[in-house]
Amino acid sequence: MKKFLVRSSAAAFAALVLALSGCGGGGGGDVVTPPPDGGTPPPPAASVAQALATAGAQASNDTSVNSTASFAVLQQNGVPAFTIASPAKVNFAVFSDGKPVSSVALGSVSFAIAKLVPGSNGDPDKWVSYVYRTEVATATVGPNGAAVLPQALQATTDPKQSDATLAAGQLVYNPDGYYTYTFRTDLKDPAWTATSGTTKYSTNGVAFEPNRTHRVAIQLSYKNAAGELVRVNPYFDFTVGADGKSVASTARKMVDIATCNNCHDKLALHGGGRVDTQYCVMCHNTGTTDANSGNVLTLSTMVHKIHAGRLLHEQGENYTIWGNSNSKHDYSEVGFPQPIRNCVACHDGANPKTPQGDNWKSVPSKEACLSCHQTGTTSGFYATHVTTLKLGASAAAIGNSTCASCHGPSSPLSADKVHWVQELANTANYEAKIESVSLKKAATATATGLLSVKYAIVNPKTGAAYDLREGCSGAATTDSAGTSIVGCNTNYRWDAVFPPAVPGKPQDKFGTFTVYVATETLAGVTLDDVTASASYAAYRGVADATGRYTADVTIPAGSKGNARVMIIGSVAERRLDAVTRNPIGAVPPTQNSDLAYVPVKNAIKDVNIATGANSSTPRRAIVSNDSCNNCHAFLGVPMSSQTVGFHKGVRNNADGCAICHNANQAGSYTLMADGSTAPVVGDSLTSIPNAATSSFLHESYQAKRFVHGIHYVAKRNYPFTHCMKLGGEYNKDGTSKTAGAPSIGVATCADQYPGETLNFTAEVAYPGALKSCSNCHVNDSWKQDKSVLGTVVFKPTGKTNMLDWMVLSPKVATCTTCHDAKSVQTHVKNIGGGAFGNFTQNDLLYGGKVFEACEGCHAPGTALGVDKAHAYK
Repeated sequence: MKKFLVRSSAAAFAALVLALSGCGGGGGGDVVTPPPDGGTPPPPAASVAQALATAGAQASNDTSVNSTASFAVLQQNGVPAFTIASPAKVNFAVFSDGKPVSSVALGSVSFAIAKLVPGSNGDPDKWVSYVYRTEVATATVGPNGAAVLPQALQATTDPKQSDATLAAGQLVYNPDGYYTYTFRTDLKDPAWTATSGTTKYSTNGVAFEPNRTHRVAIQLSYKNAAGELVRVNPYFDFTVGADGKSVASTARKMVDIATCNNCHDKLALHGGGRVDTQYCVMCHNTGTTDANSGNVLTLSTMVHKIHAGRLLHEQGENYTIWGNSNSKHDYSEVGFPQPIRNCVACHDGANPKTPQGDNWKSVPSKEACLSCHQTGTTSGFYATHVTTLKLGASAAAIGNSTCASCHGPSSPLSADKVHWVQELANTANYEAKIESVSLKKAATATATGLLSVKYAIVNPKTGAAYDLREGCSGAATTDSAGTSIVGCNTNYRWDAVFPPAVPGKPQDKFGTFTVYVATETLAGVTLDDVTASASYAAYRGVADATGRYTADVTIPAGSKGNARVMIIGSVAERRLDAVTRNPIGAVPPTQNSDLAYVPVKNAIKDVNIATGANSSTPRRAIVSNDSCNNCHAFLGVPMSSQTVGFHKGVRNNADGCAICHNANQAGSYTLMADGSTAPVVGDSLTSIPNAATSSFLHESYQAKRFVHGIHYVAKRNYPFTHCMKLGGEYNKDGTSKTAGAPSIGVATCADQYPGETLNFTAEVAYPGALKSCSNCHVNDSWKQDKSVLGTVVFKPTGKTNMLDWMVLSPKVATCTTCHDAKSVQTHVKNIGGGAFGNFTQNDLLYGGKVFEACEGCHAPGTALGVDKAHAYK
């Protein structure tokens, strides 16, 4: 099946915490070793102390936010950040809370150093470390129960001195406000070796080349004035002058850690101390190999393979690394939460912090490219490059010198061309606009009303509106609201040839656009989606000469307060070849791959039902669509290796999800996986087996419930699913907790993949910090659930009045999505006074039987407030 959910890379990256034991430590420590007699470096000029004090007072130089000031301030004031006589030394400062920090101990630092070797013969530039350790593999640990290599070299950090006296002088604090660290490794000796415990270190024959660009980087931890532990990776790029002192320079930077943290909050690997990709490359370069798997752990290869794990799995490769204590890290279920071909998600040449951000398209290499493109003998790559073009006896034998001729920046198959994502790139061509809303007829307690909505789909580059009826034919009809509907022949307007025989005739359709109105009623939301046409691709409304359309939408009887009007839709473009941009989809289309569903961001307007004017009290902003798109690029585009995005791109705005995914959205064919039941028997949703005698609660697809349920799966006790028809308690992997009972995978839904339930808990791993609610929520909205309606989870047989449906009370519905243990359910009912499927909507709203007392203990500012439980920095 085509899985449209992602097991994303926070779990994958967190797993790397133990992947390379040789990268060293760097924990805390409060003891500062005084400099030994005769070991103090020559005193700096008197002005250095003043310069450091001045620099430390500037918030922009704080080491927690500035990766280079630790070195640059010294370098600019006559103290070289790096010197190499015998041995090599590093001078650095630590700034926090407006002043230099003097309490960093040796146990709080680890140093890595490498040189940048320019590429030749098509090879990219590469970092080469000076310090290595030898990993000895356990013979029985590896693919198919055997290590690929008996041992392997791994780049690592400078080892601490074993001798206590020498260790006492390895890190000293100078009274002017900076530290001097002395390397144990003799960087000038290619034959240097040392042993610490059972670990062997060496320079592995690497020659010191002073004229090369170098980088020294620190794994550093310290405490700020508030007592908080700060973990950072300051680094400094330089060459070495004839006097053995550093000369500041710049090195290649292709990824900015802030880009990674769009999804990952704050990458914190190998125990939490590795937090910057500029540090990662110090060890993760061509000198590092996992002996158990035989995989080279160059950062470009490793990170690409981790994020493409599911794609590689579909191609027959399971990317796996064995780490510390033989821990296995299998990344074959990792999926990227946006199109895998969207390279600019991580590599952006327009970012001044990544001047080499466009290397992905200007310097093609097998180290990067073959991390996503599988190269086995049955792969397309092998067939083209080995069998047909005969570029080498195997994929591994093909050199980078041959890549640029076909895939260089000006070549016909350049990387930026073949990685073009039609659904994402063409979102820039469309914009939905609600230009006005007016009241045509007021609703009363017994009669419906009408809102008149004027809208358009425009090209935001030109402002011109598209003709949504271009090429259409068919008699006009009207819906229940009196809106004119015009159908199109076969729903498509494409010529069978390209370019089109009729100049200017579009090669796409605009038929999936719908006008919704959502009003505040007991049902939570009432929709009028103007669907009284036999053609799904009908074109709504009365058109004027400027391409604007006016549609009348129904206001349900009894509605009052505010309404939300929304235009939803996507443009179903004919599939184009990524390189030639010529159409390749069949006409008419026969399968989803013939089409590219380009999302058009949903347009939303809140209005007052009584007047039609803009609402003076619009719904509060709860989440940010931009936050969603930090990971998803554009909601509705295909994720990972998908062909089609969710809802085919039609629904793509977080603010609009709640219009359909409202409090009454009890999954008609999805039961809760924890076995919870209602106090009544007989389920009116007959898609459930044995509905007449069932009392199992349904899972709700209210927006707040299902979005939390999908993203928070790692901490749940029970799986969050779609299309789970079998009642009972289930493990997170979908197996039943009851011996002999079937797994949830045997359930089927007519509108889902045959024979399979979607188990989000087994499929998804949220890449950020689960407790950091502000990743998605804005304006502290997460601190208080202001919902009024209960979340429907059971509709008893014969009960058509919404007041008679069983509900979760508002706060319970939110919190138990993530905190789903049975003990929590007992707590929210018996102590919190909430409802968990044991009371009706009427009991909650009017019966006086439900009173959520959650705020007494968990309101912000209280001892057990949600602001404390979800505090995250």
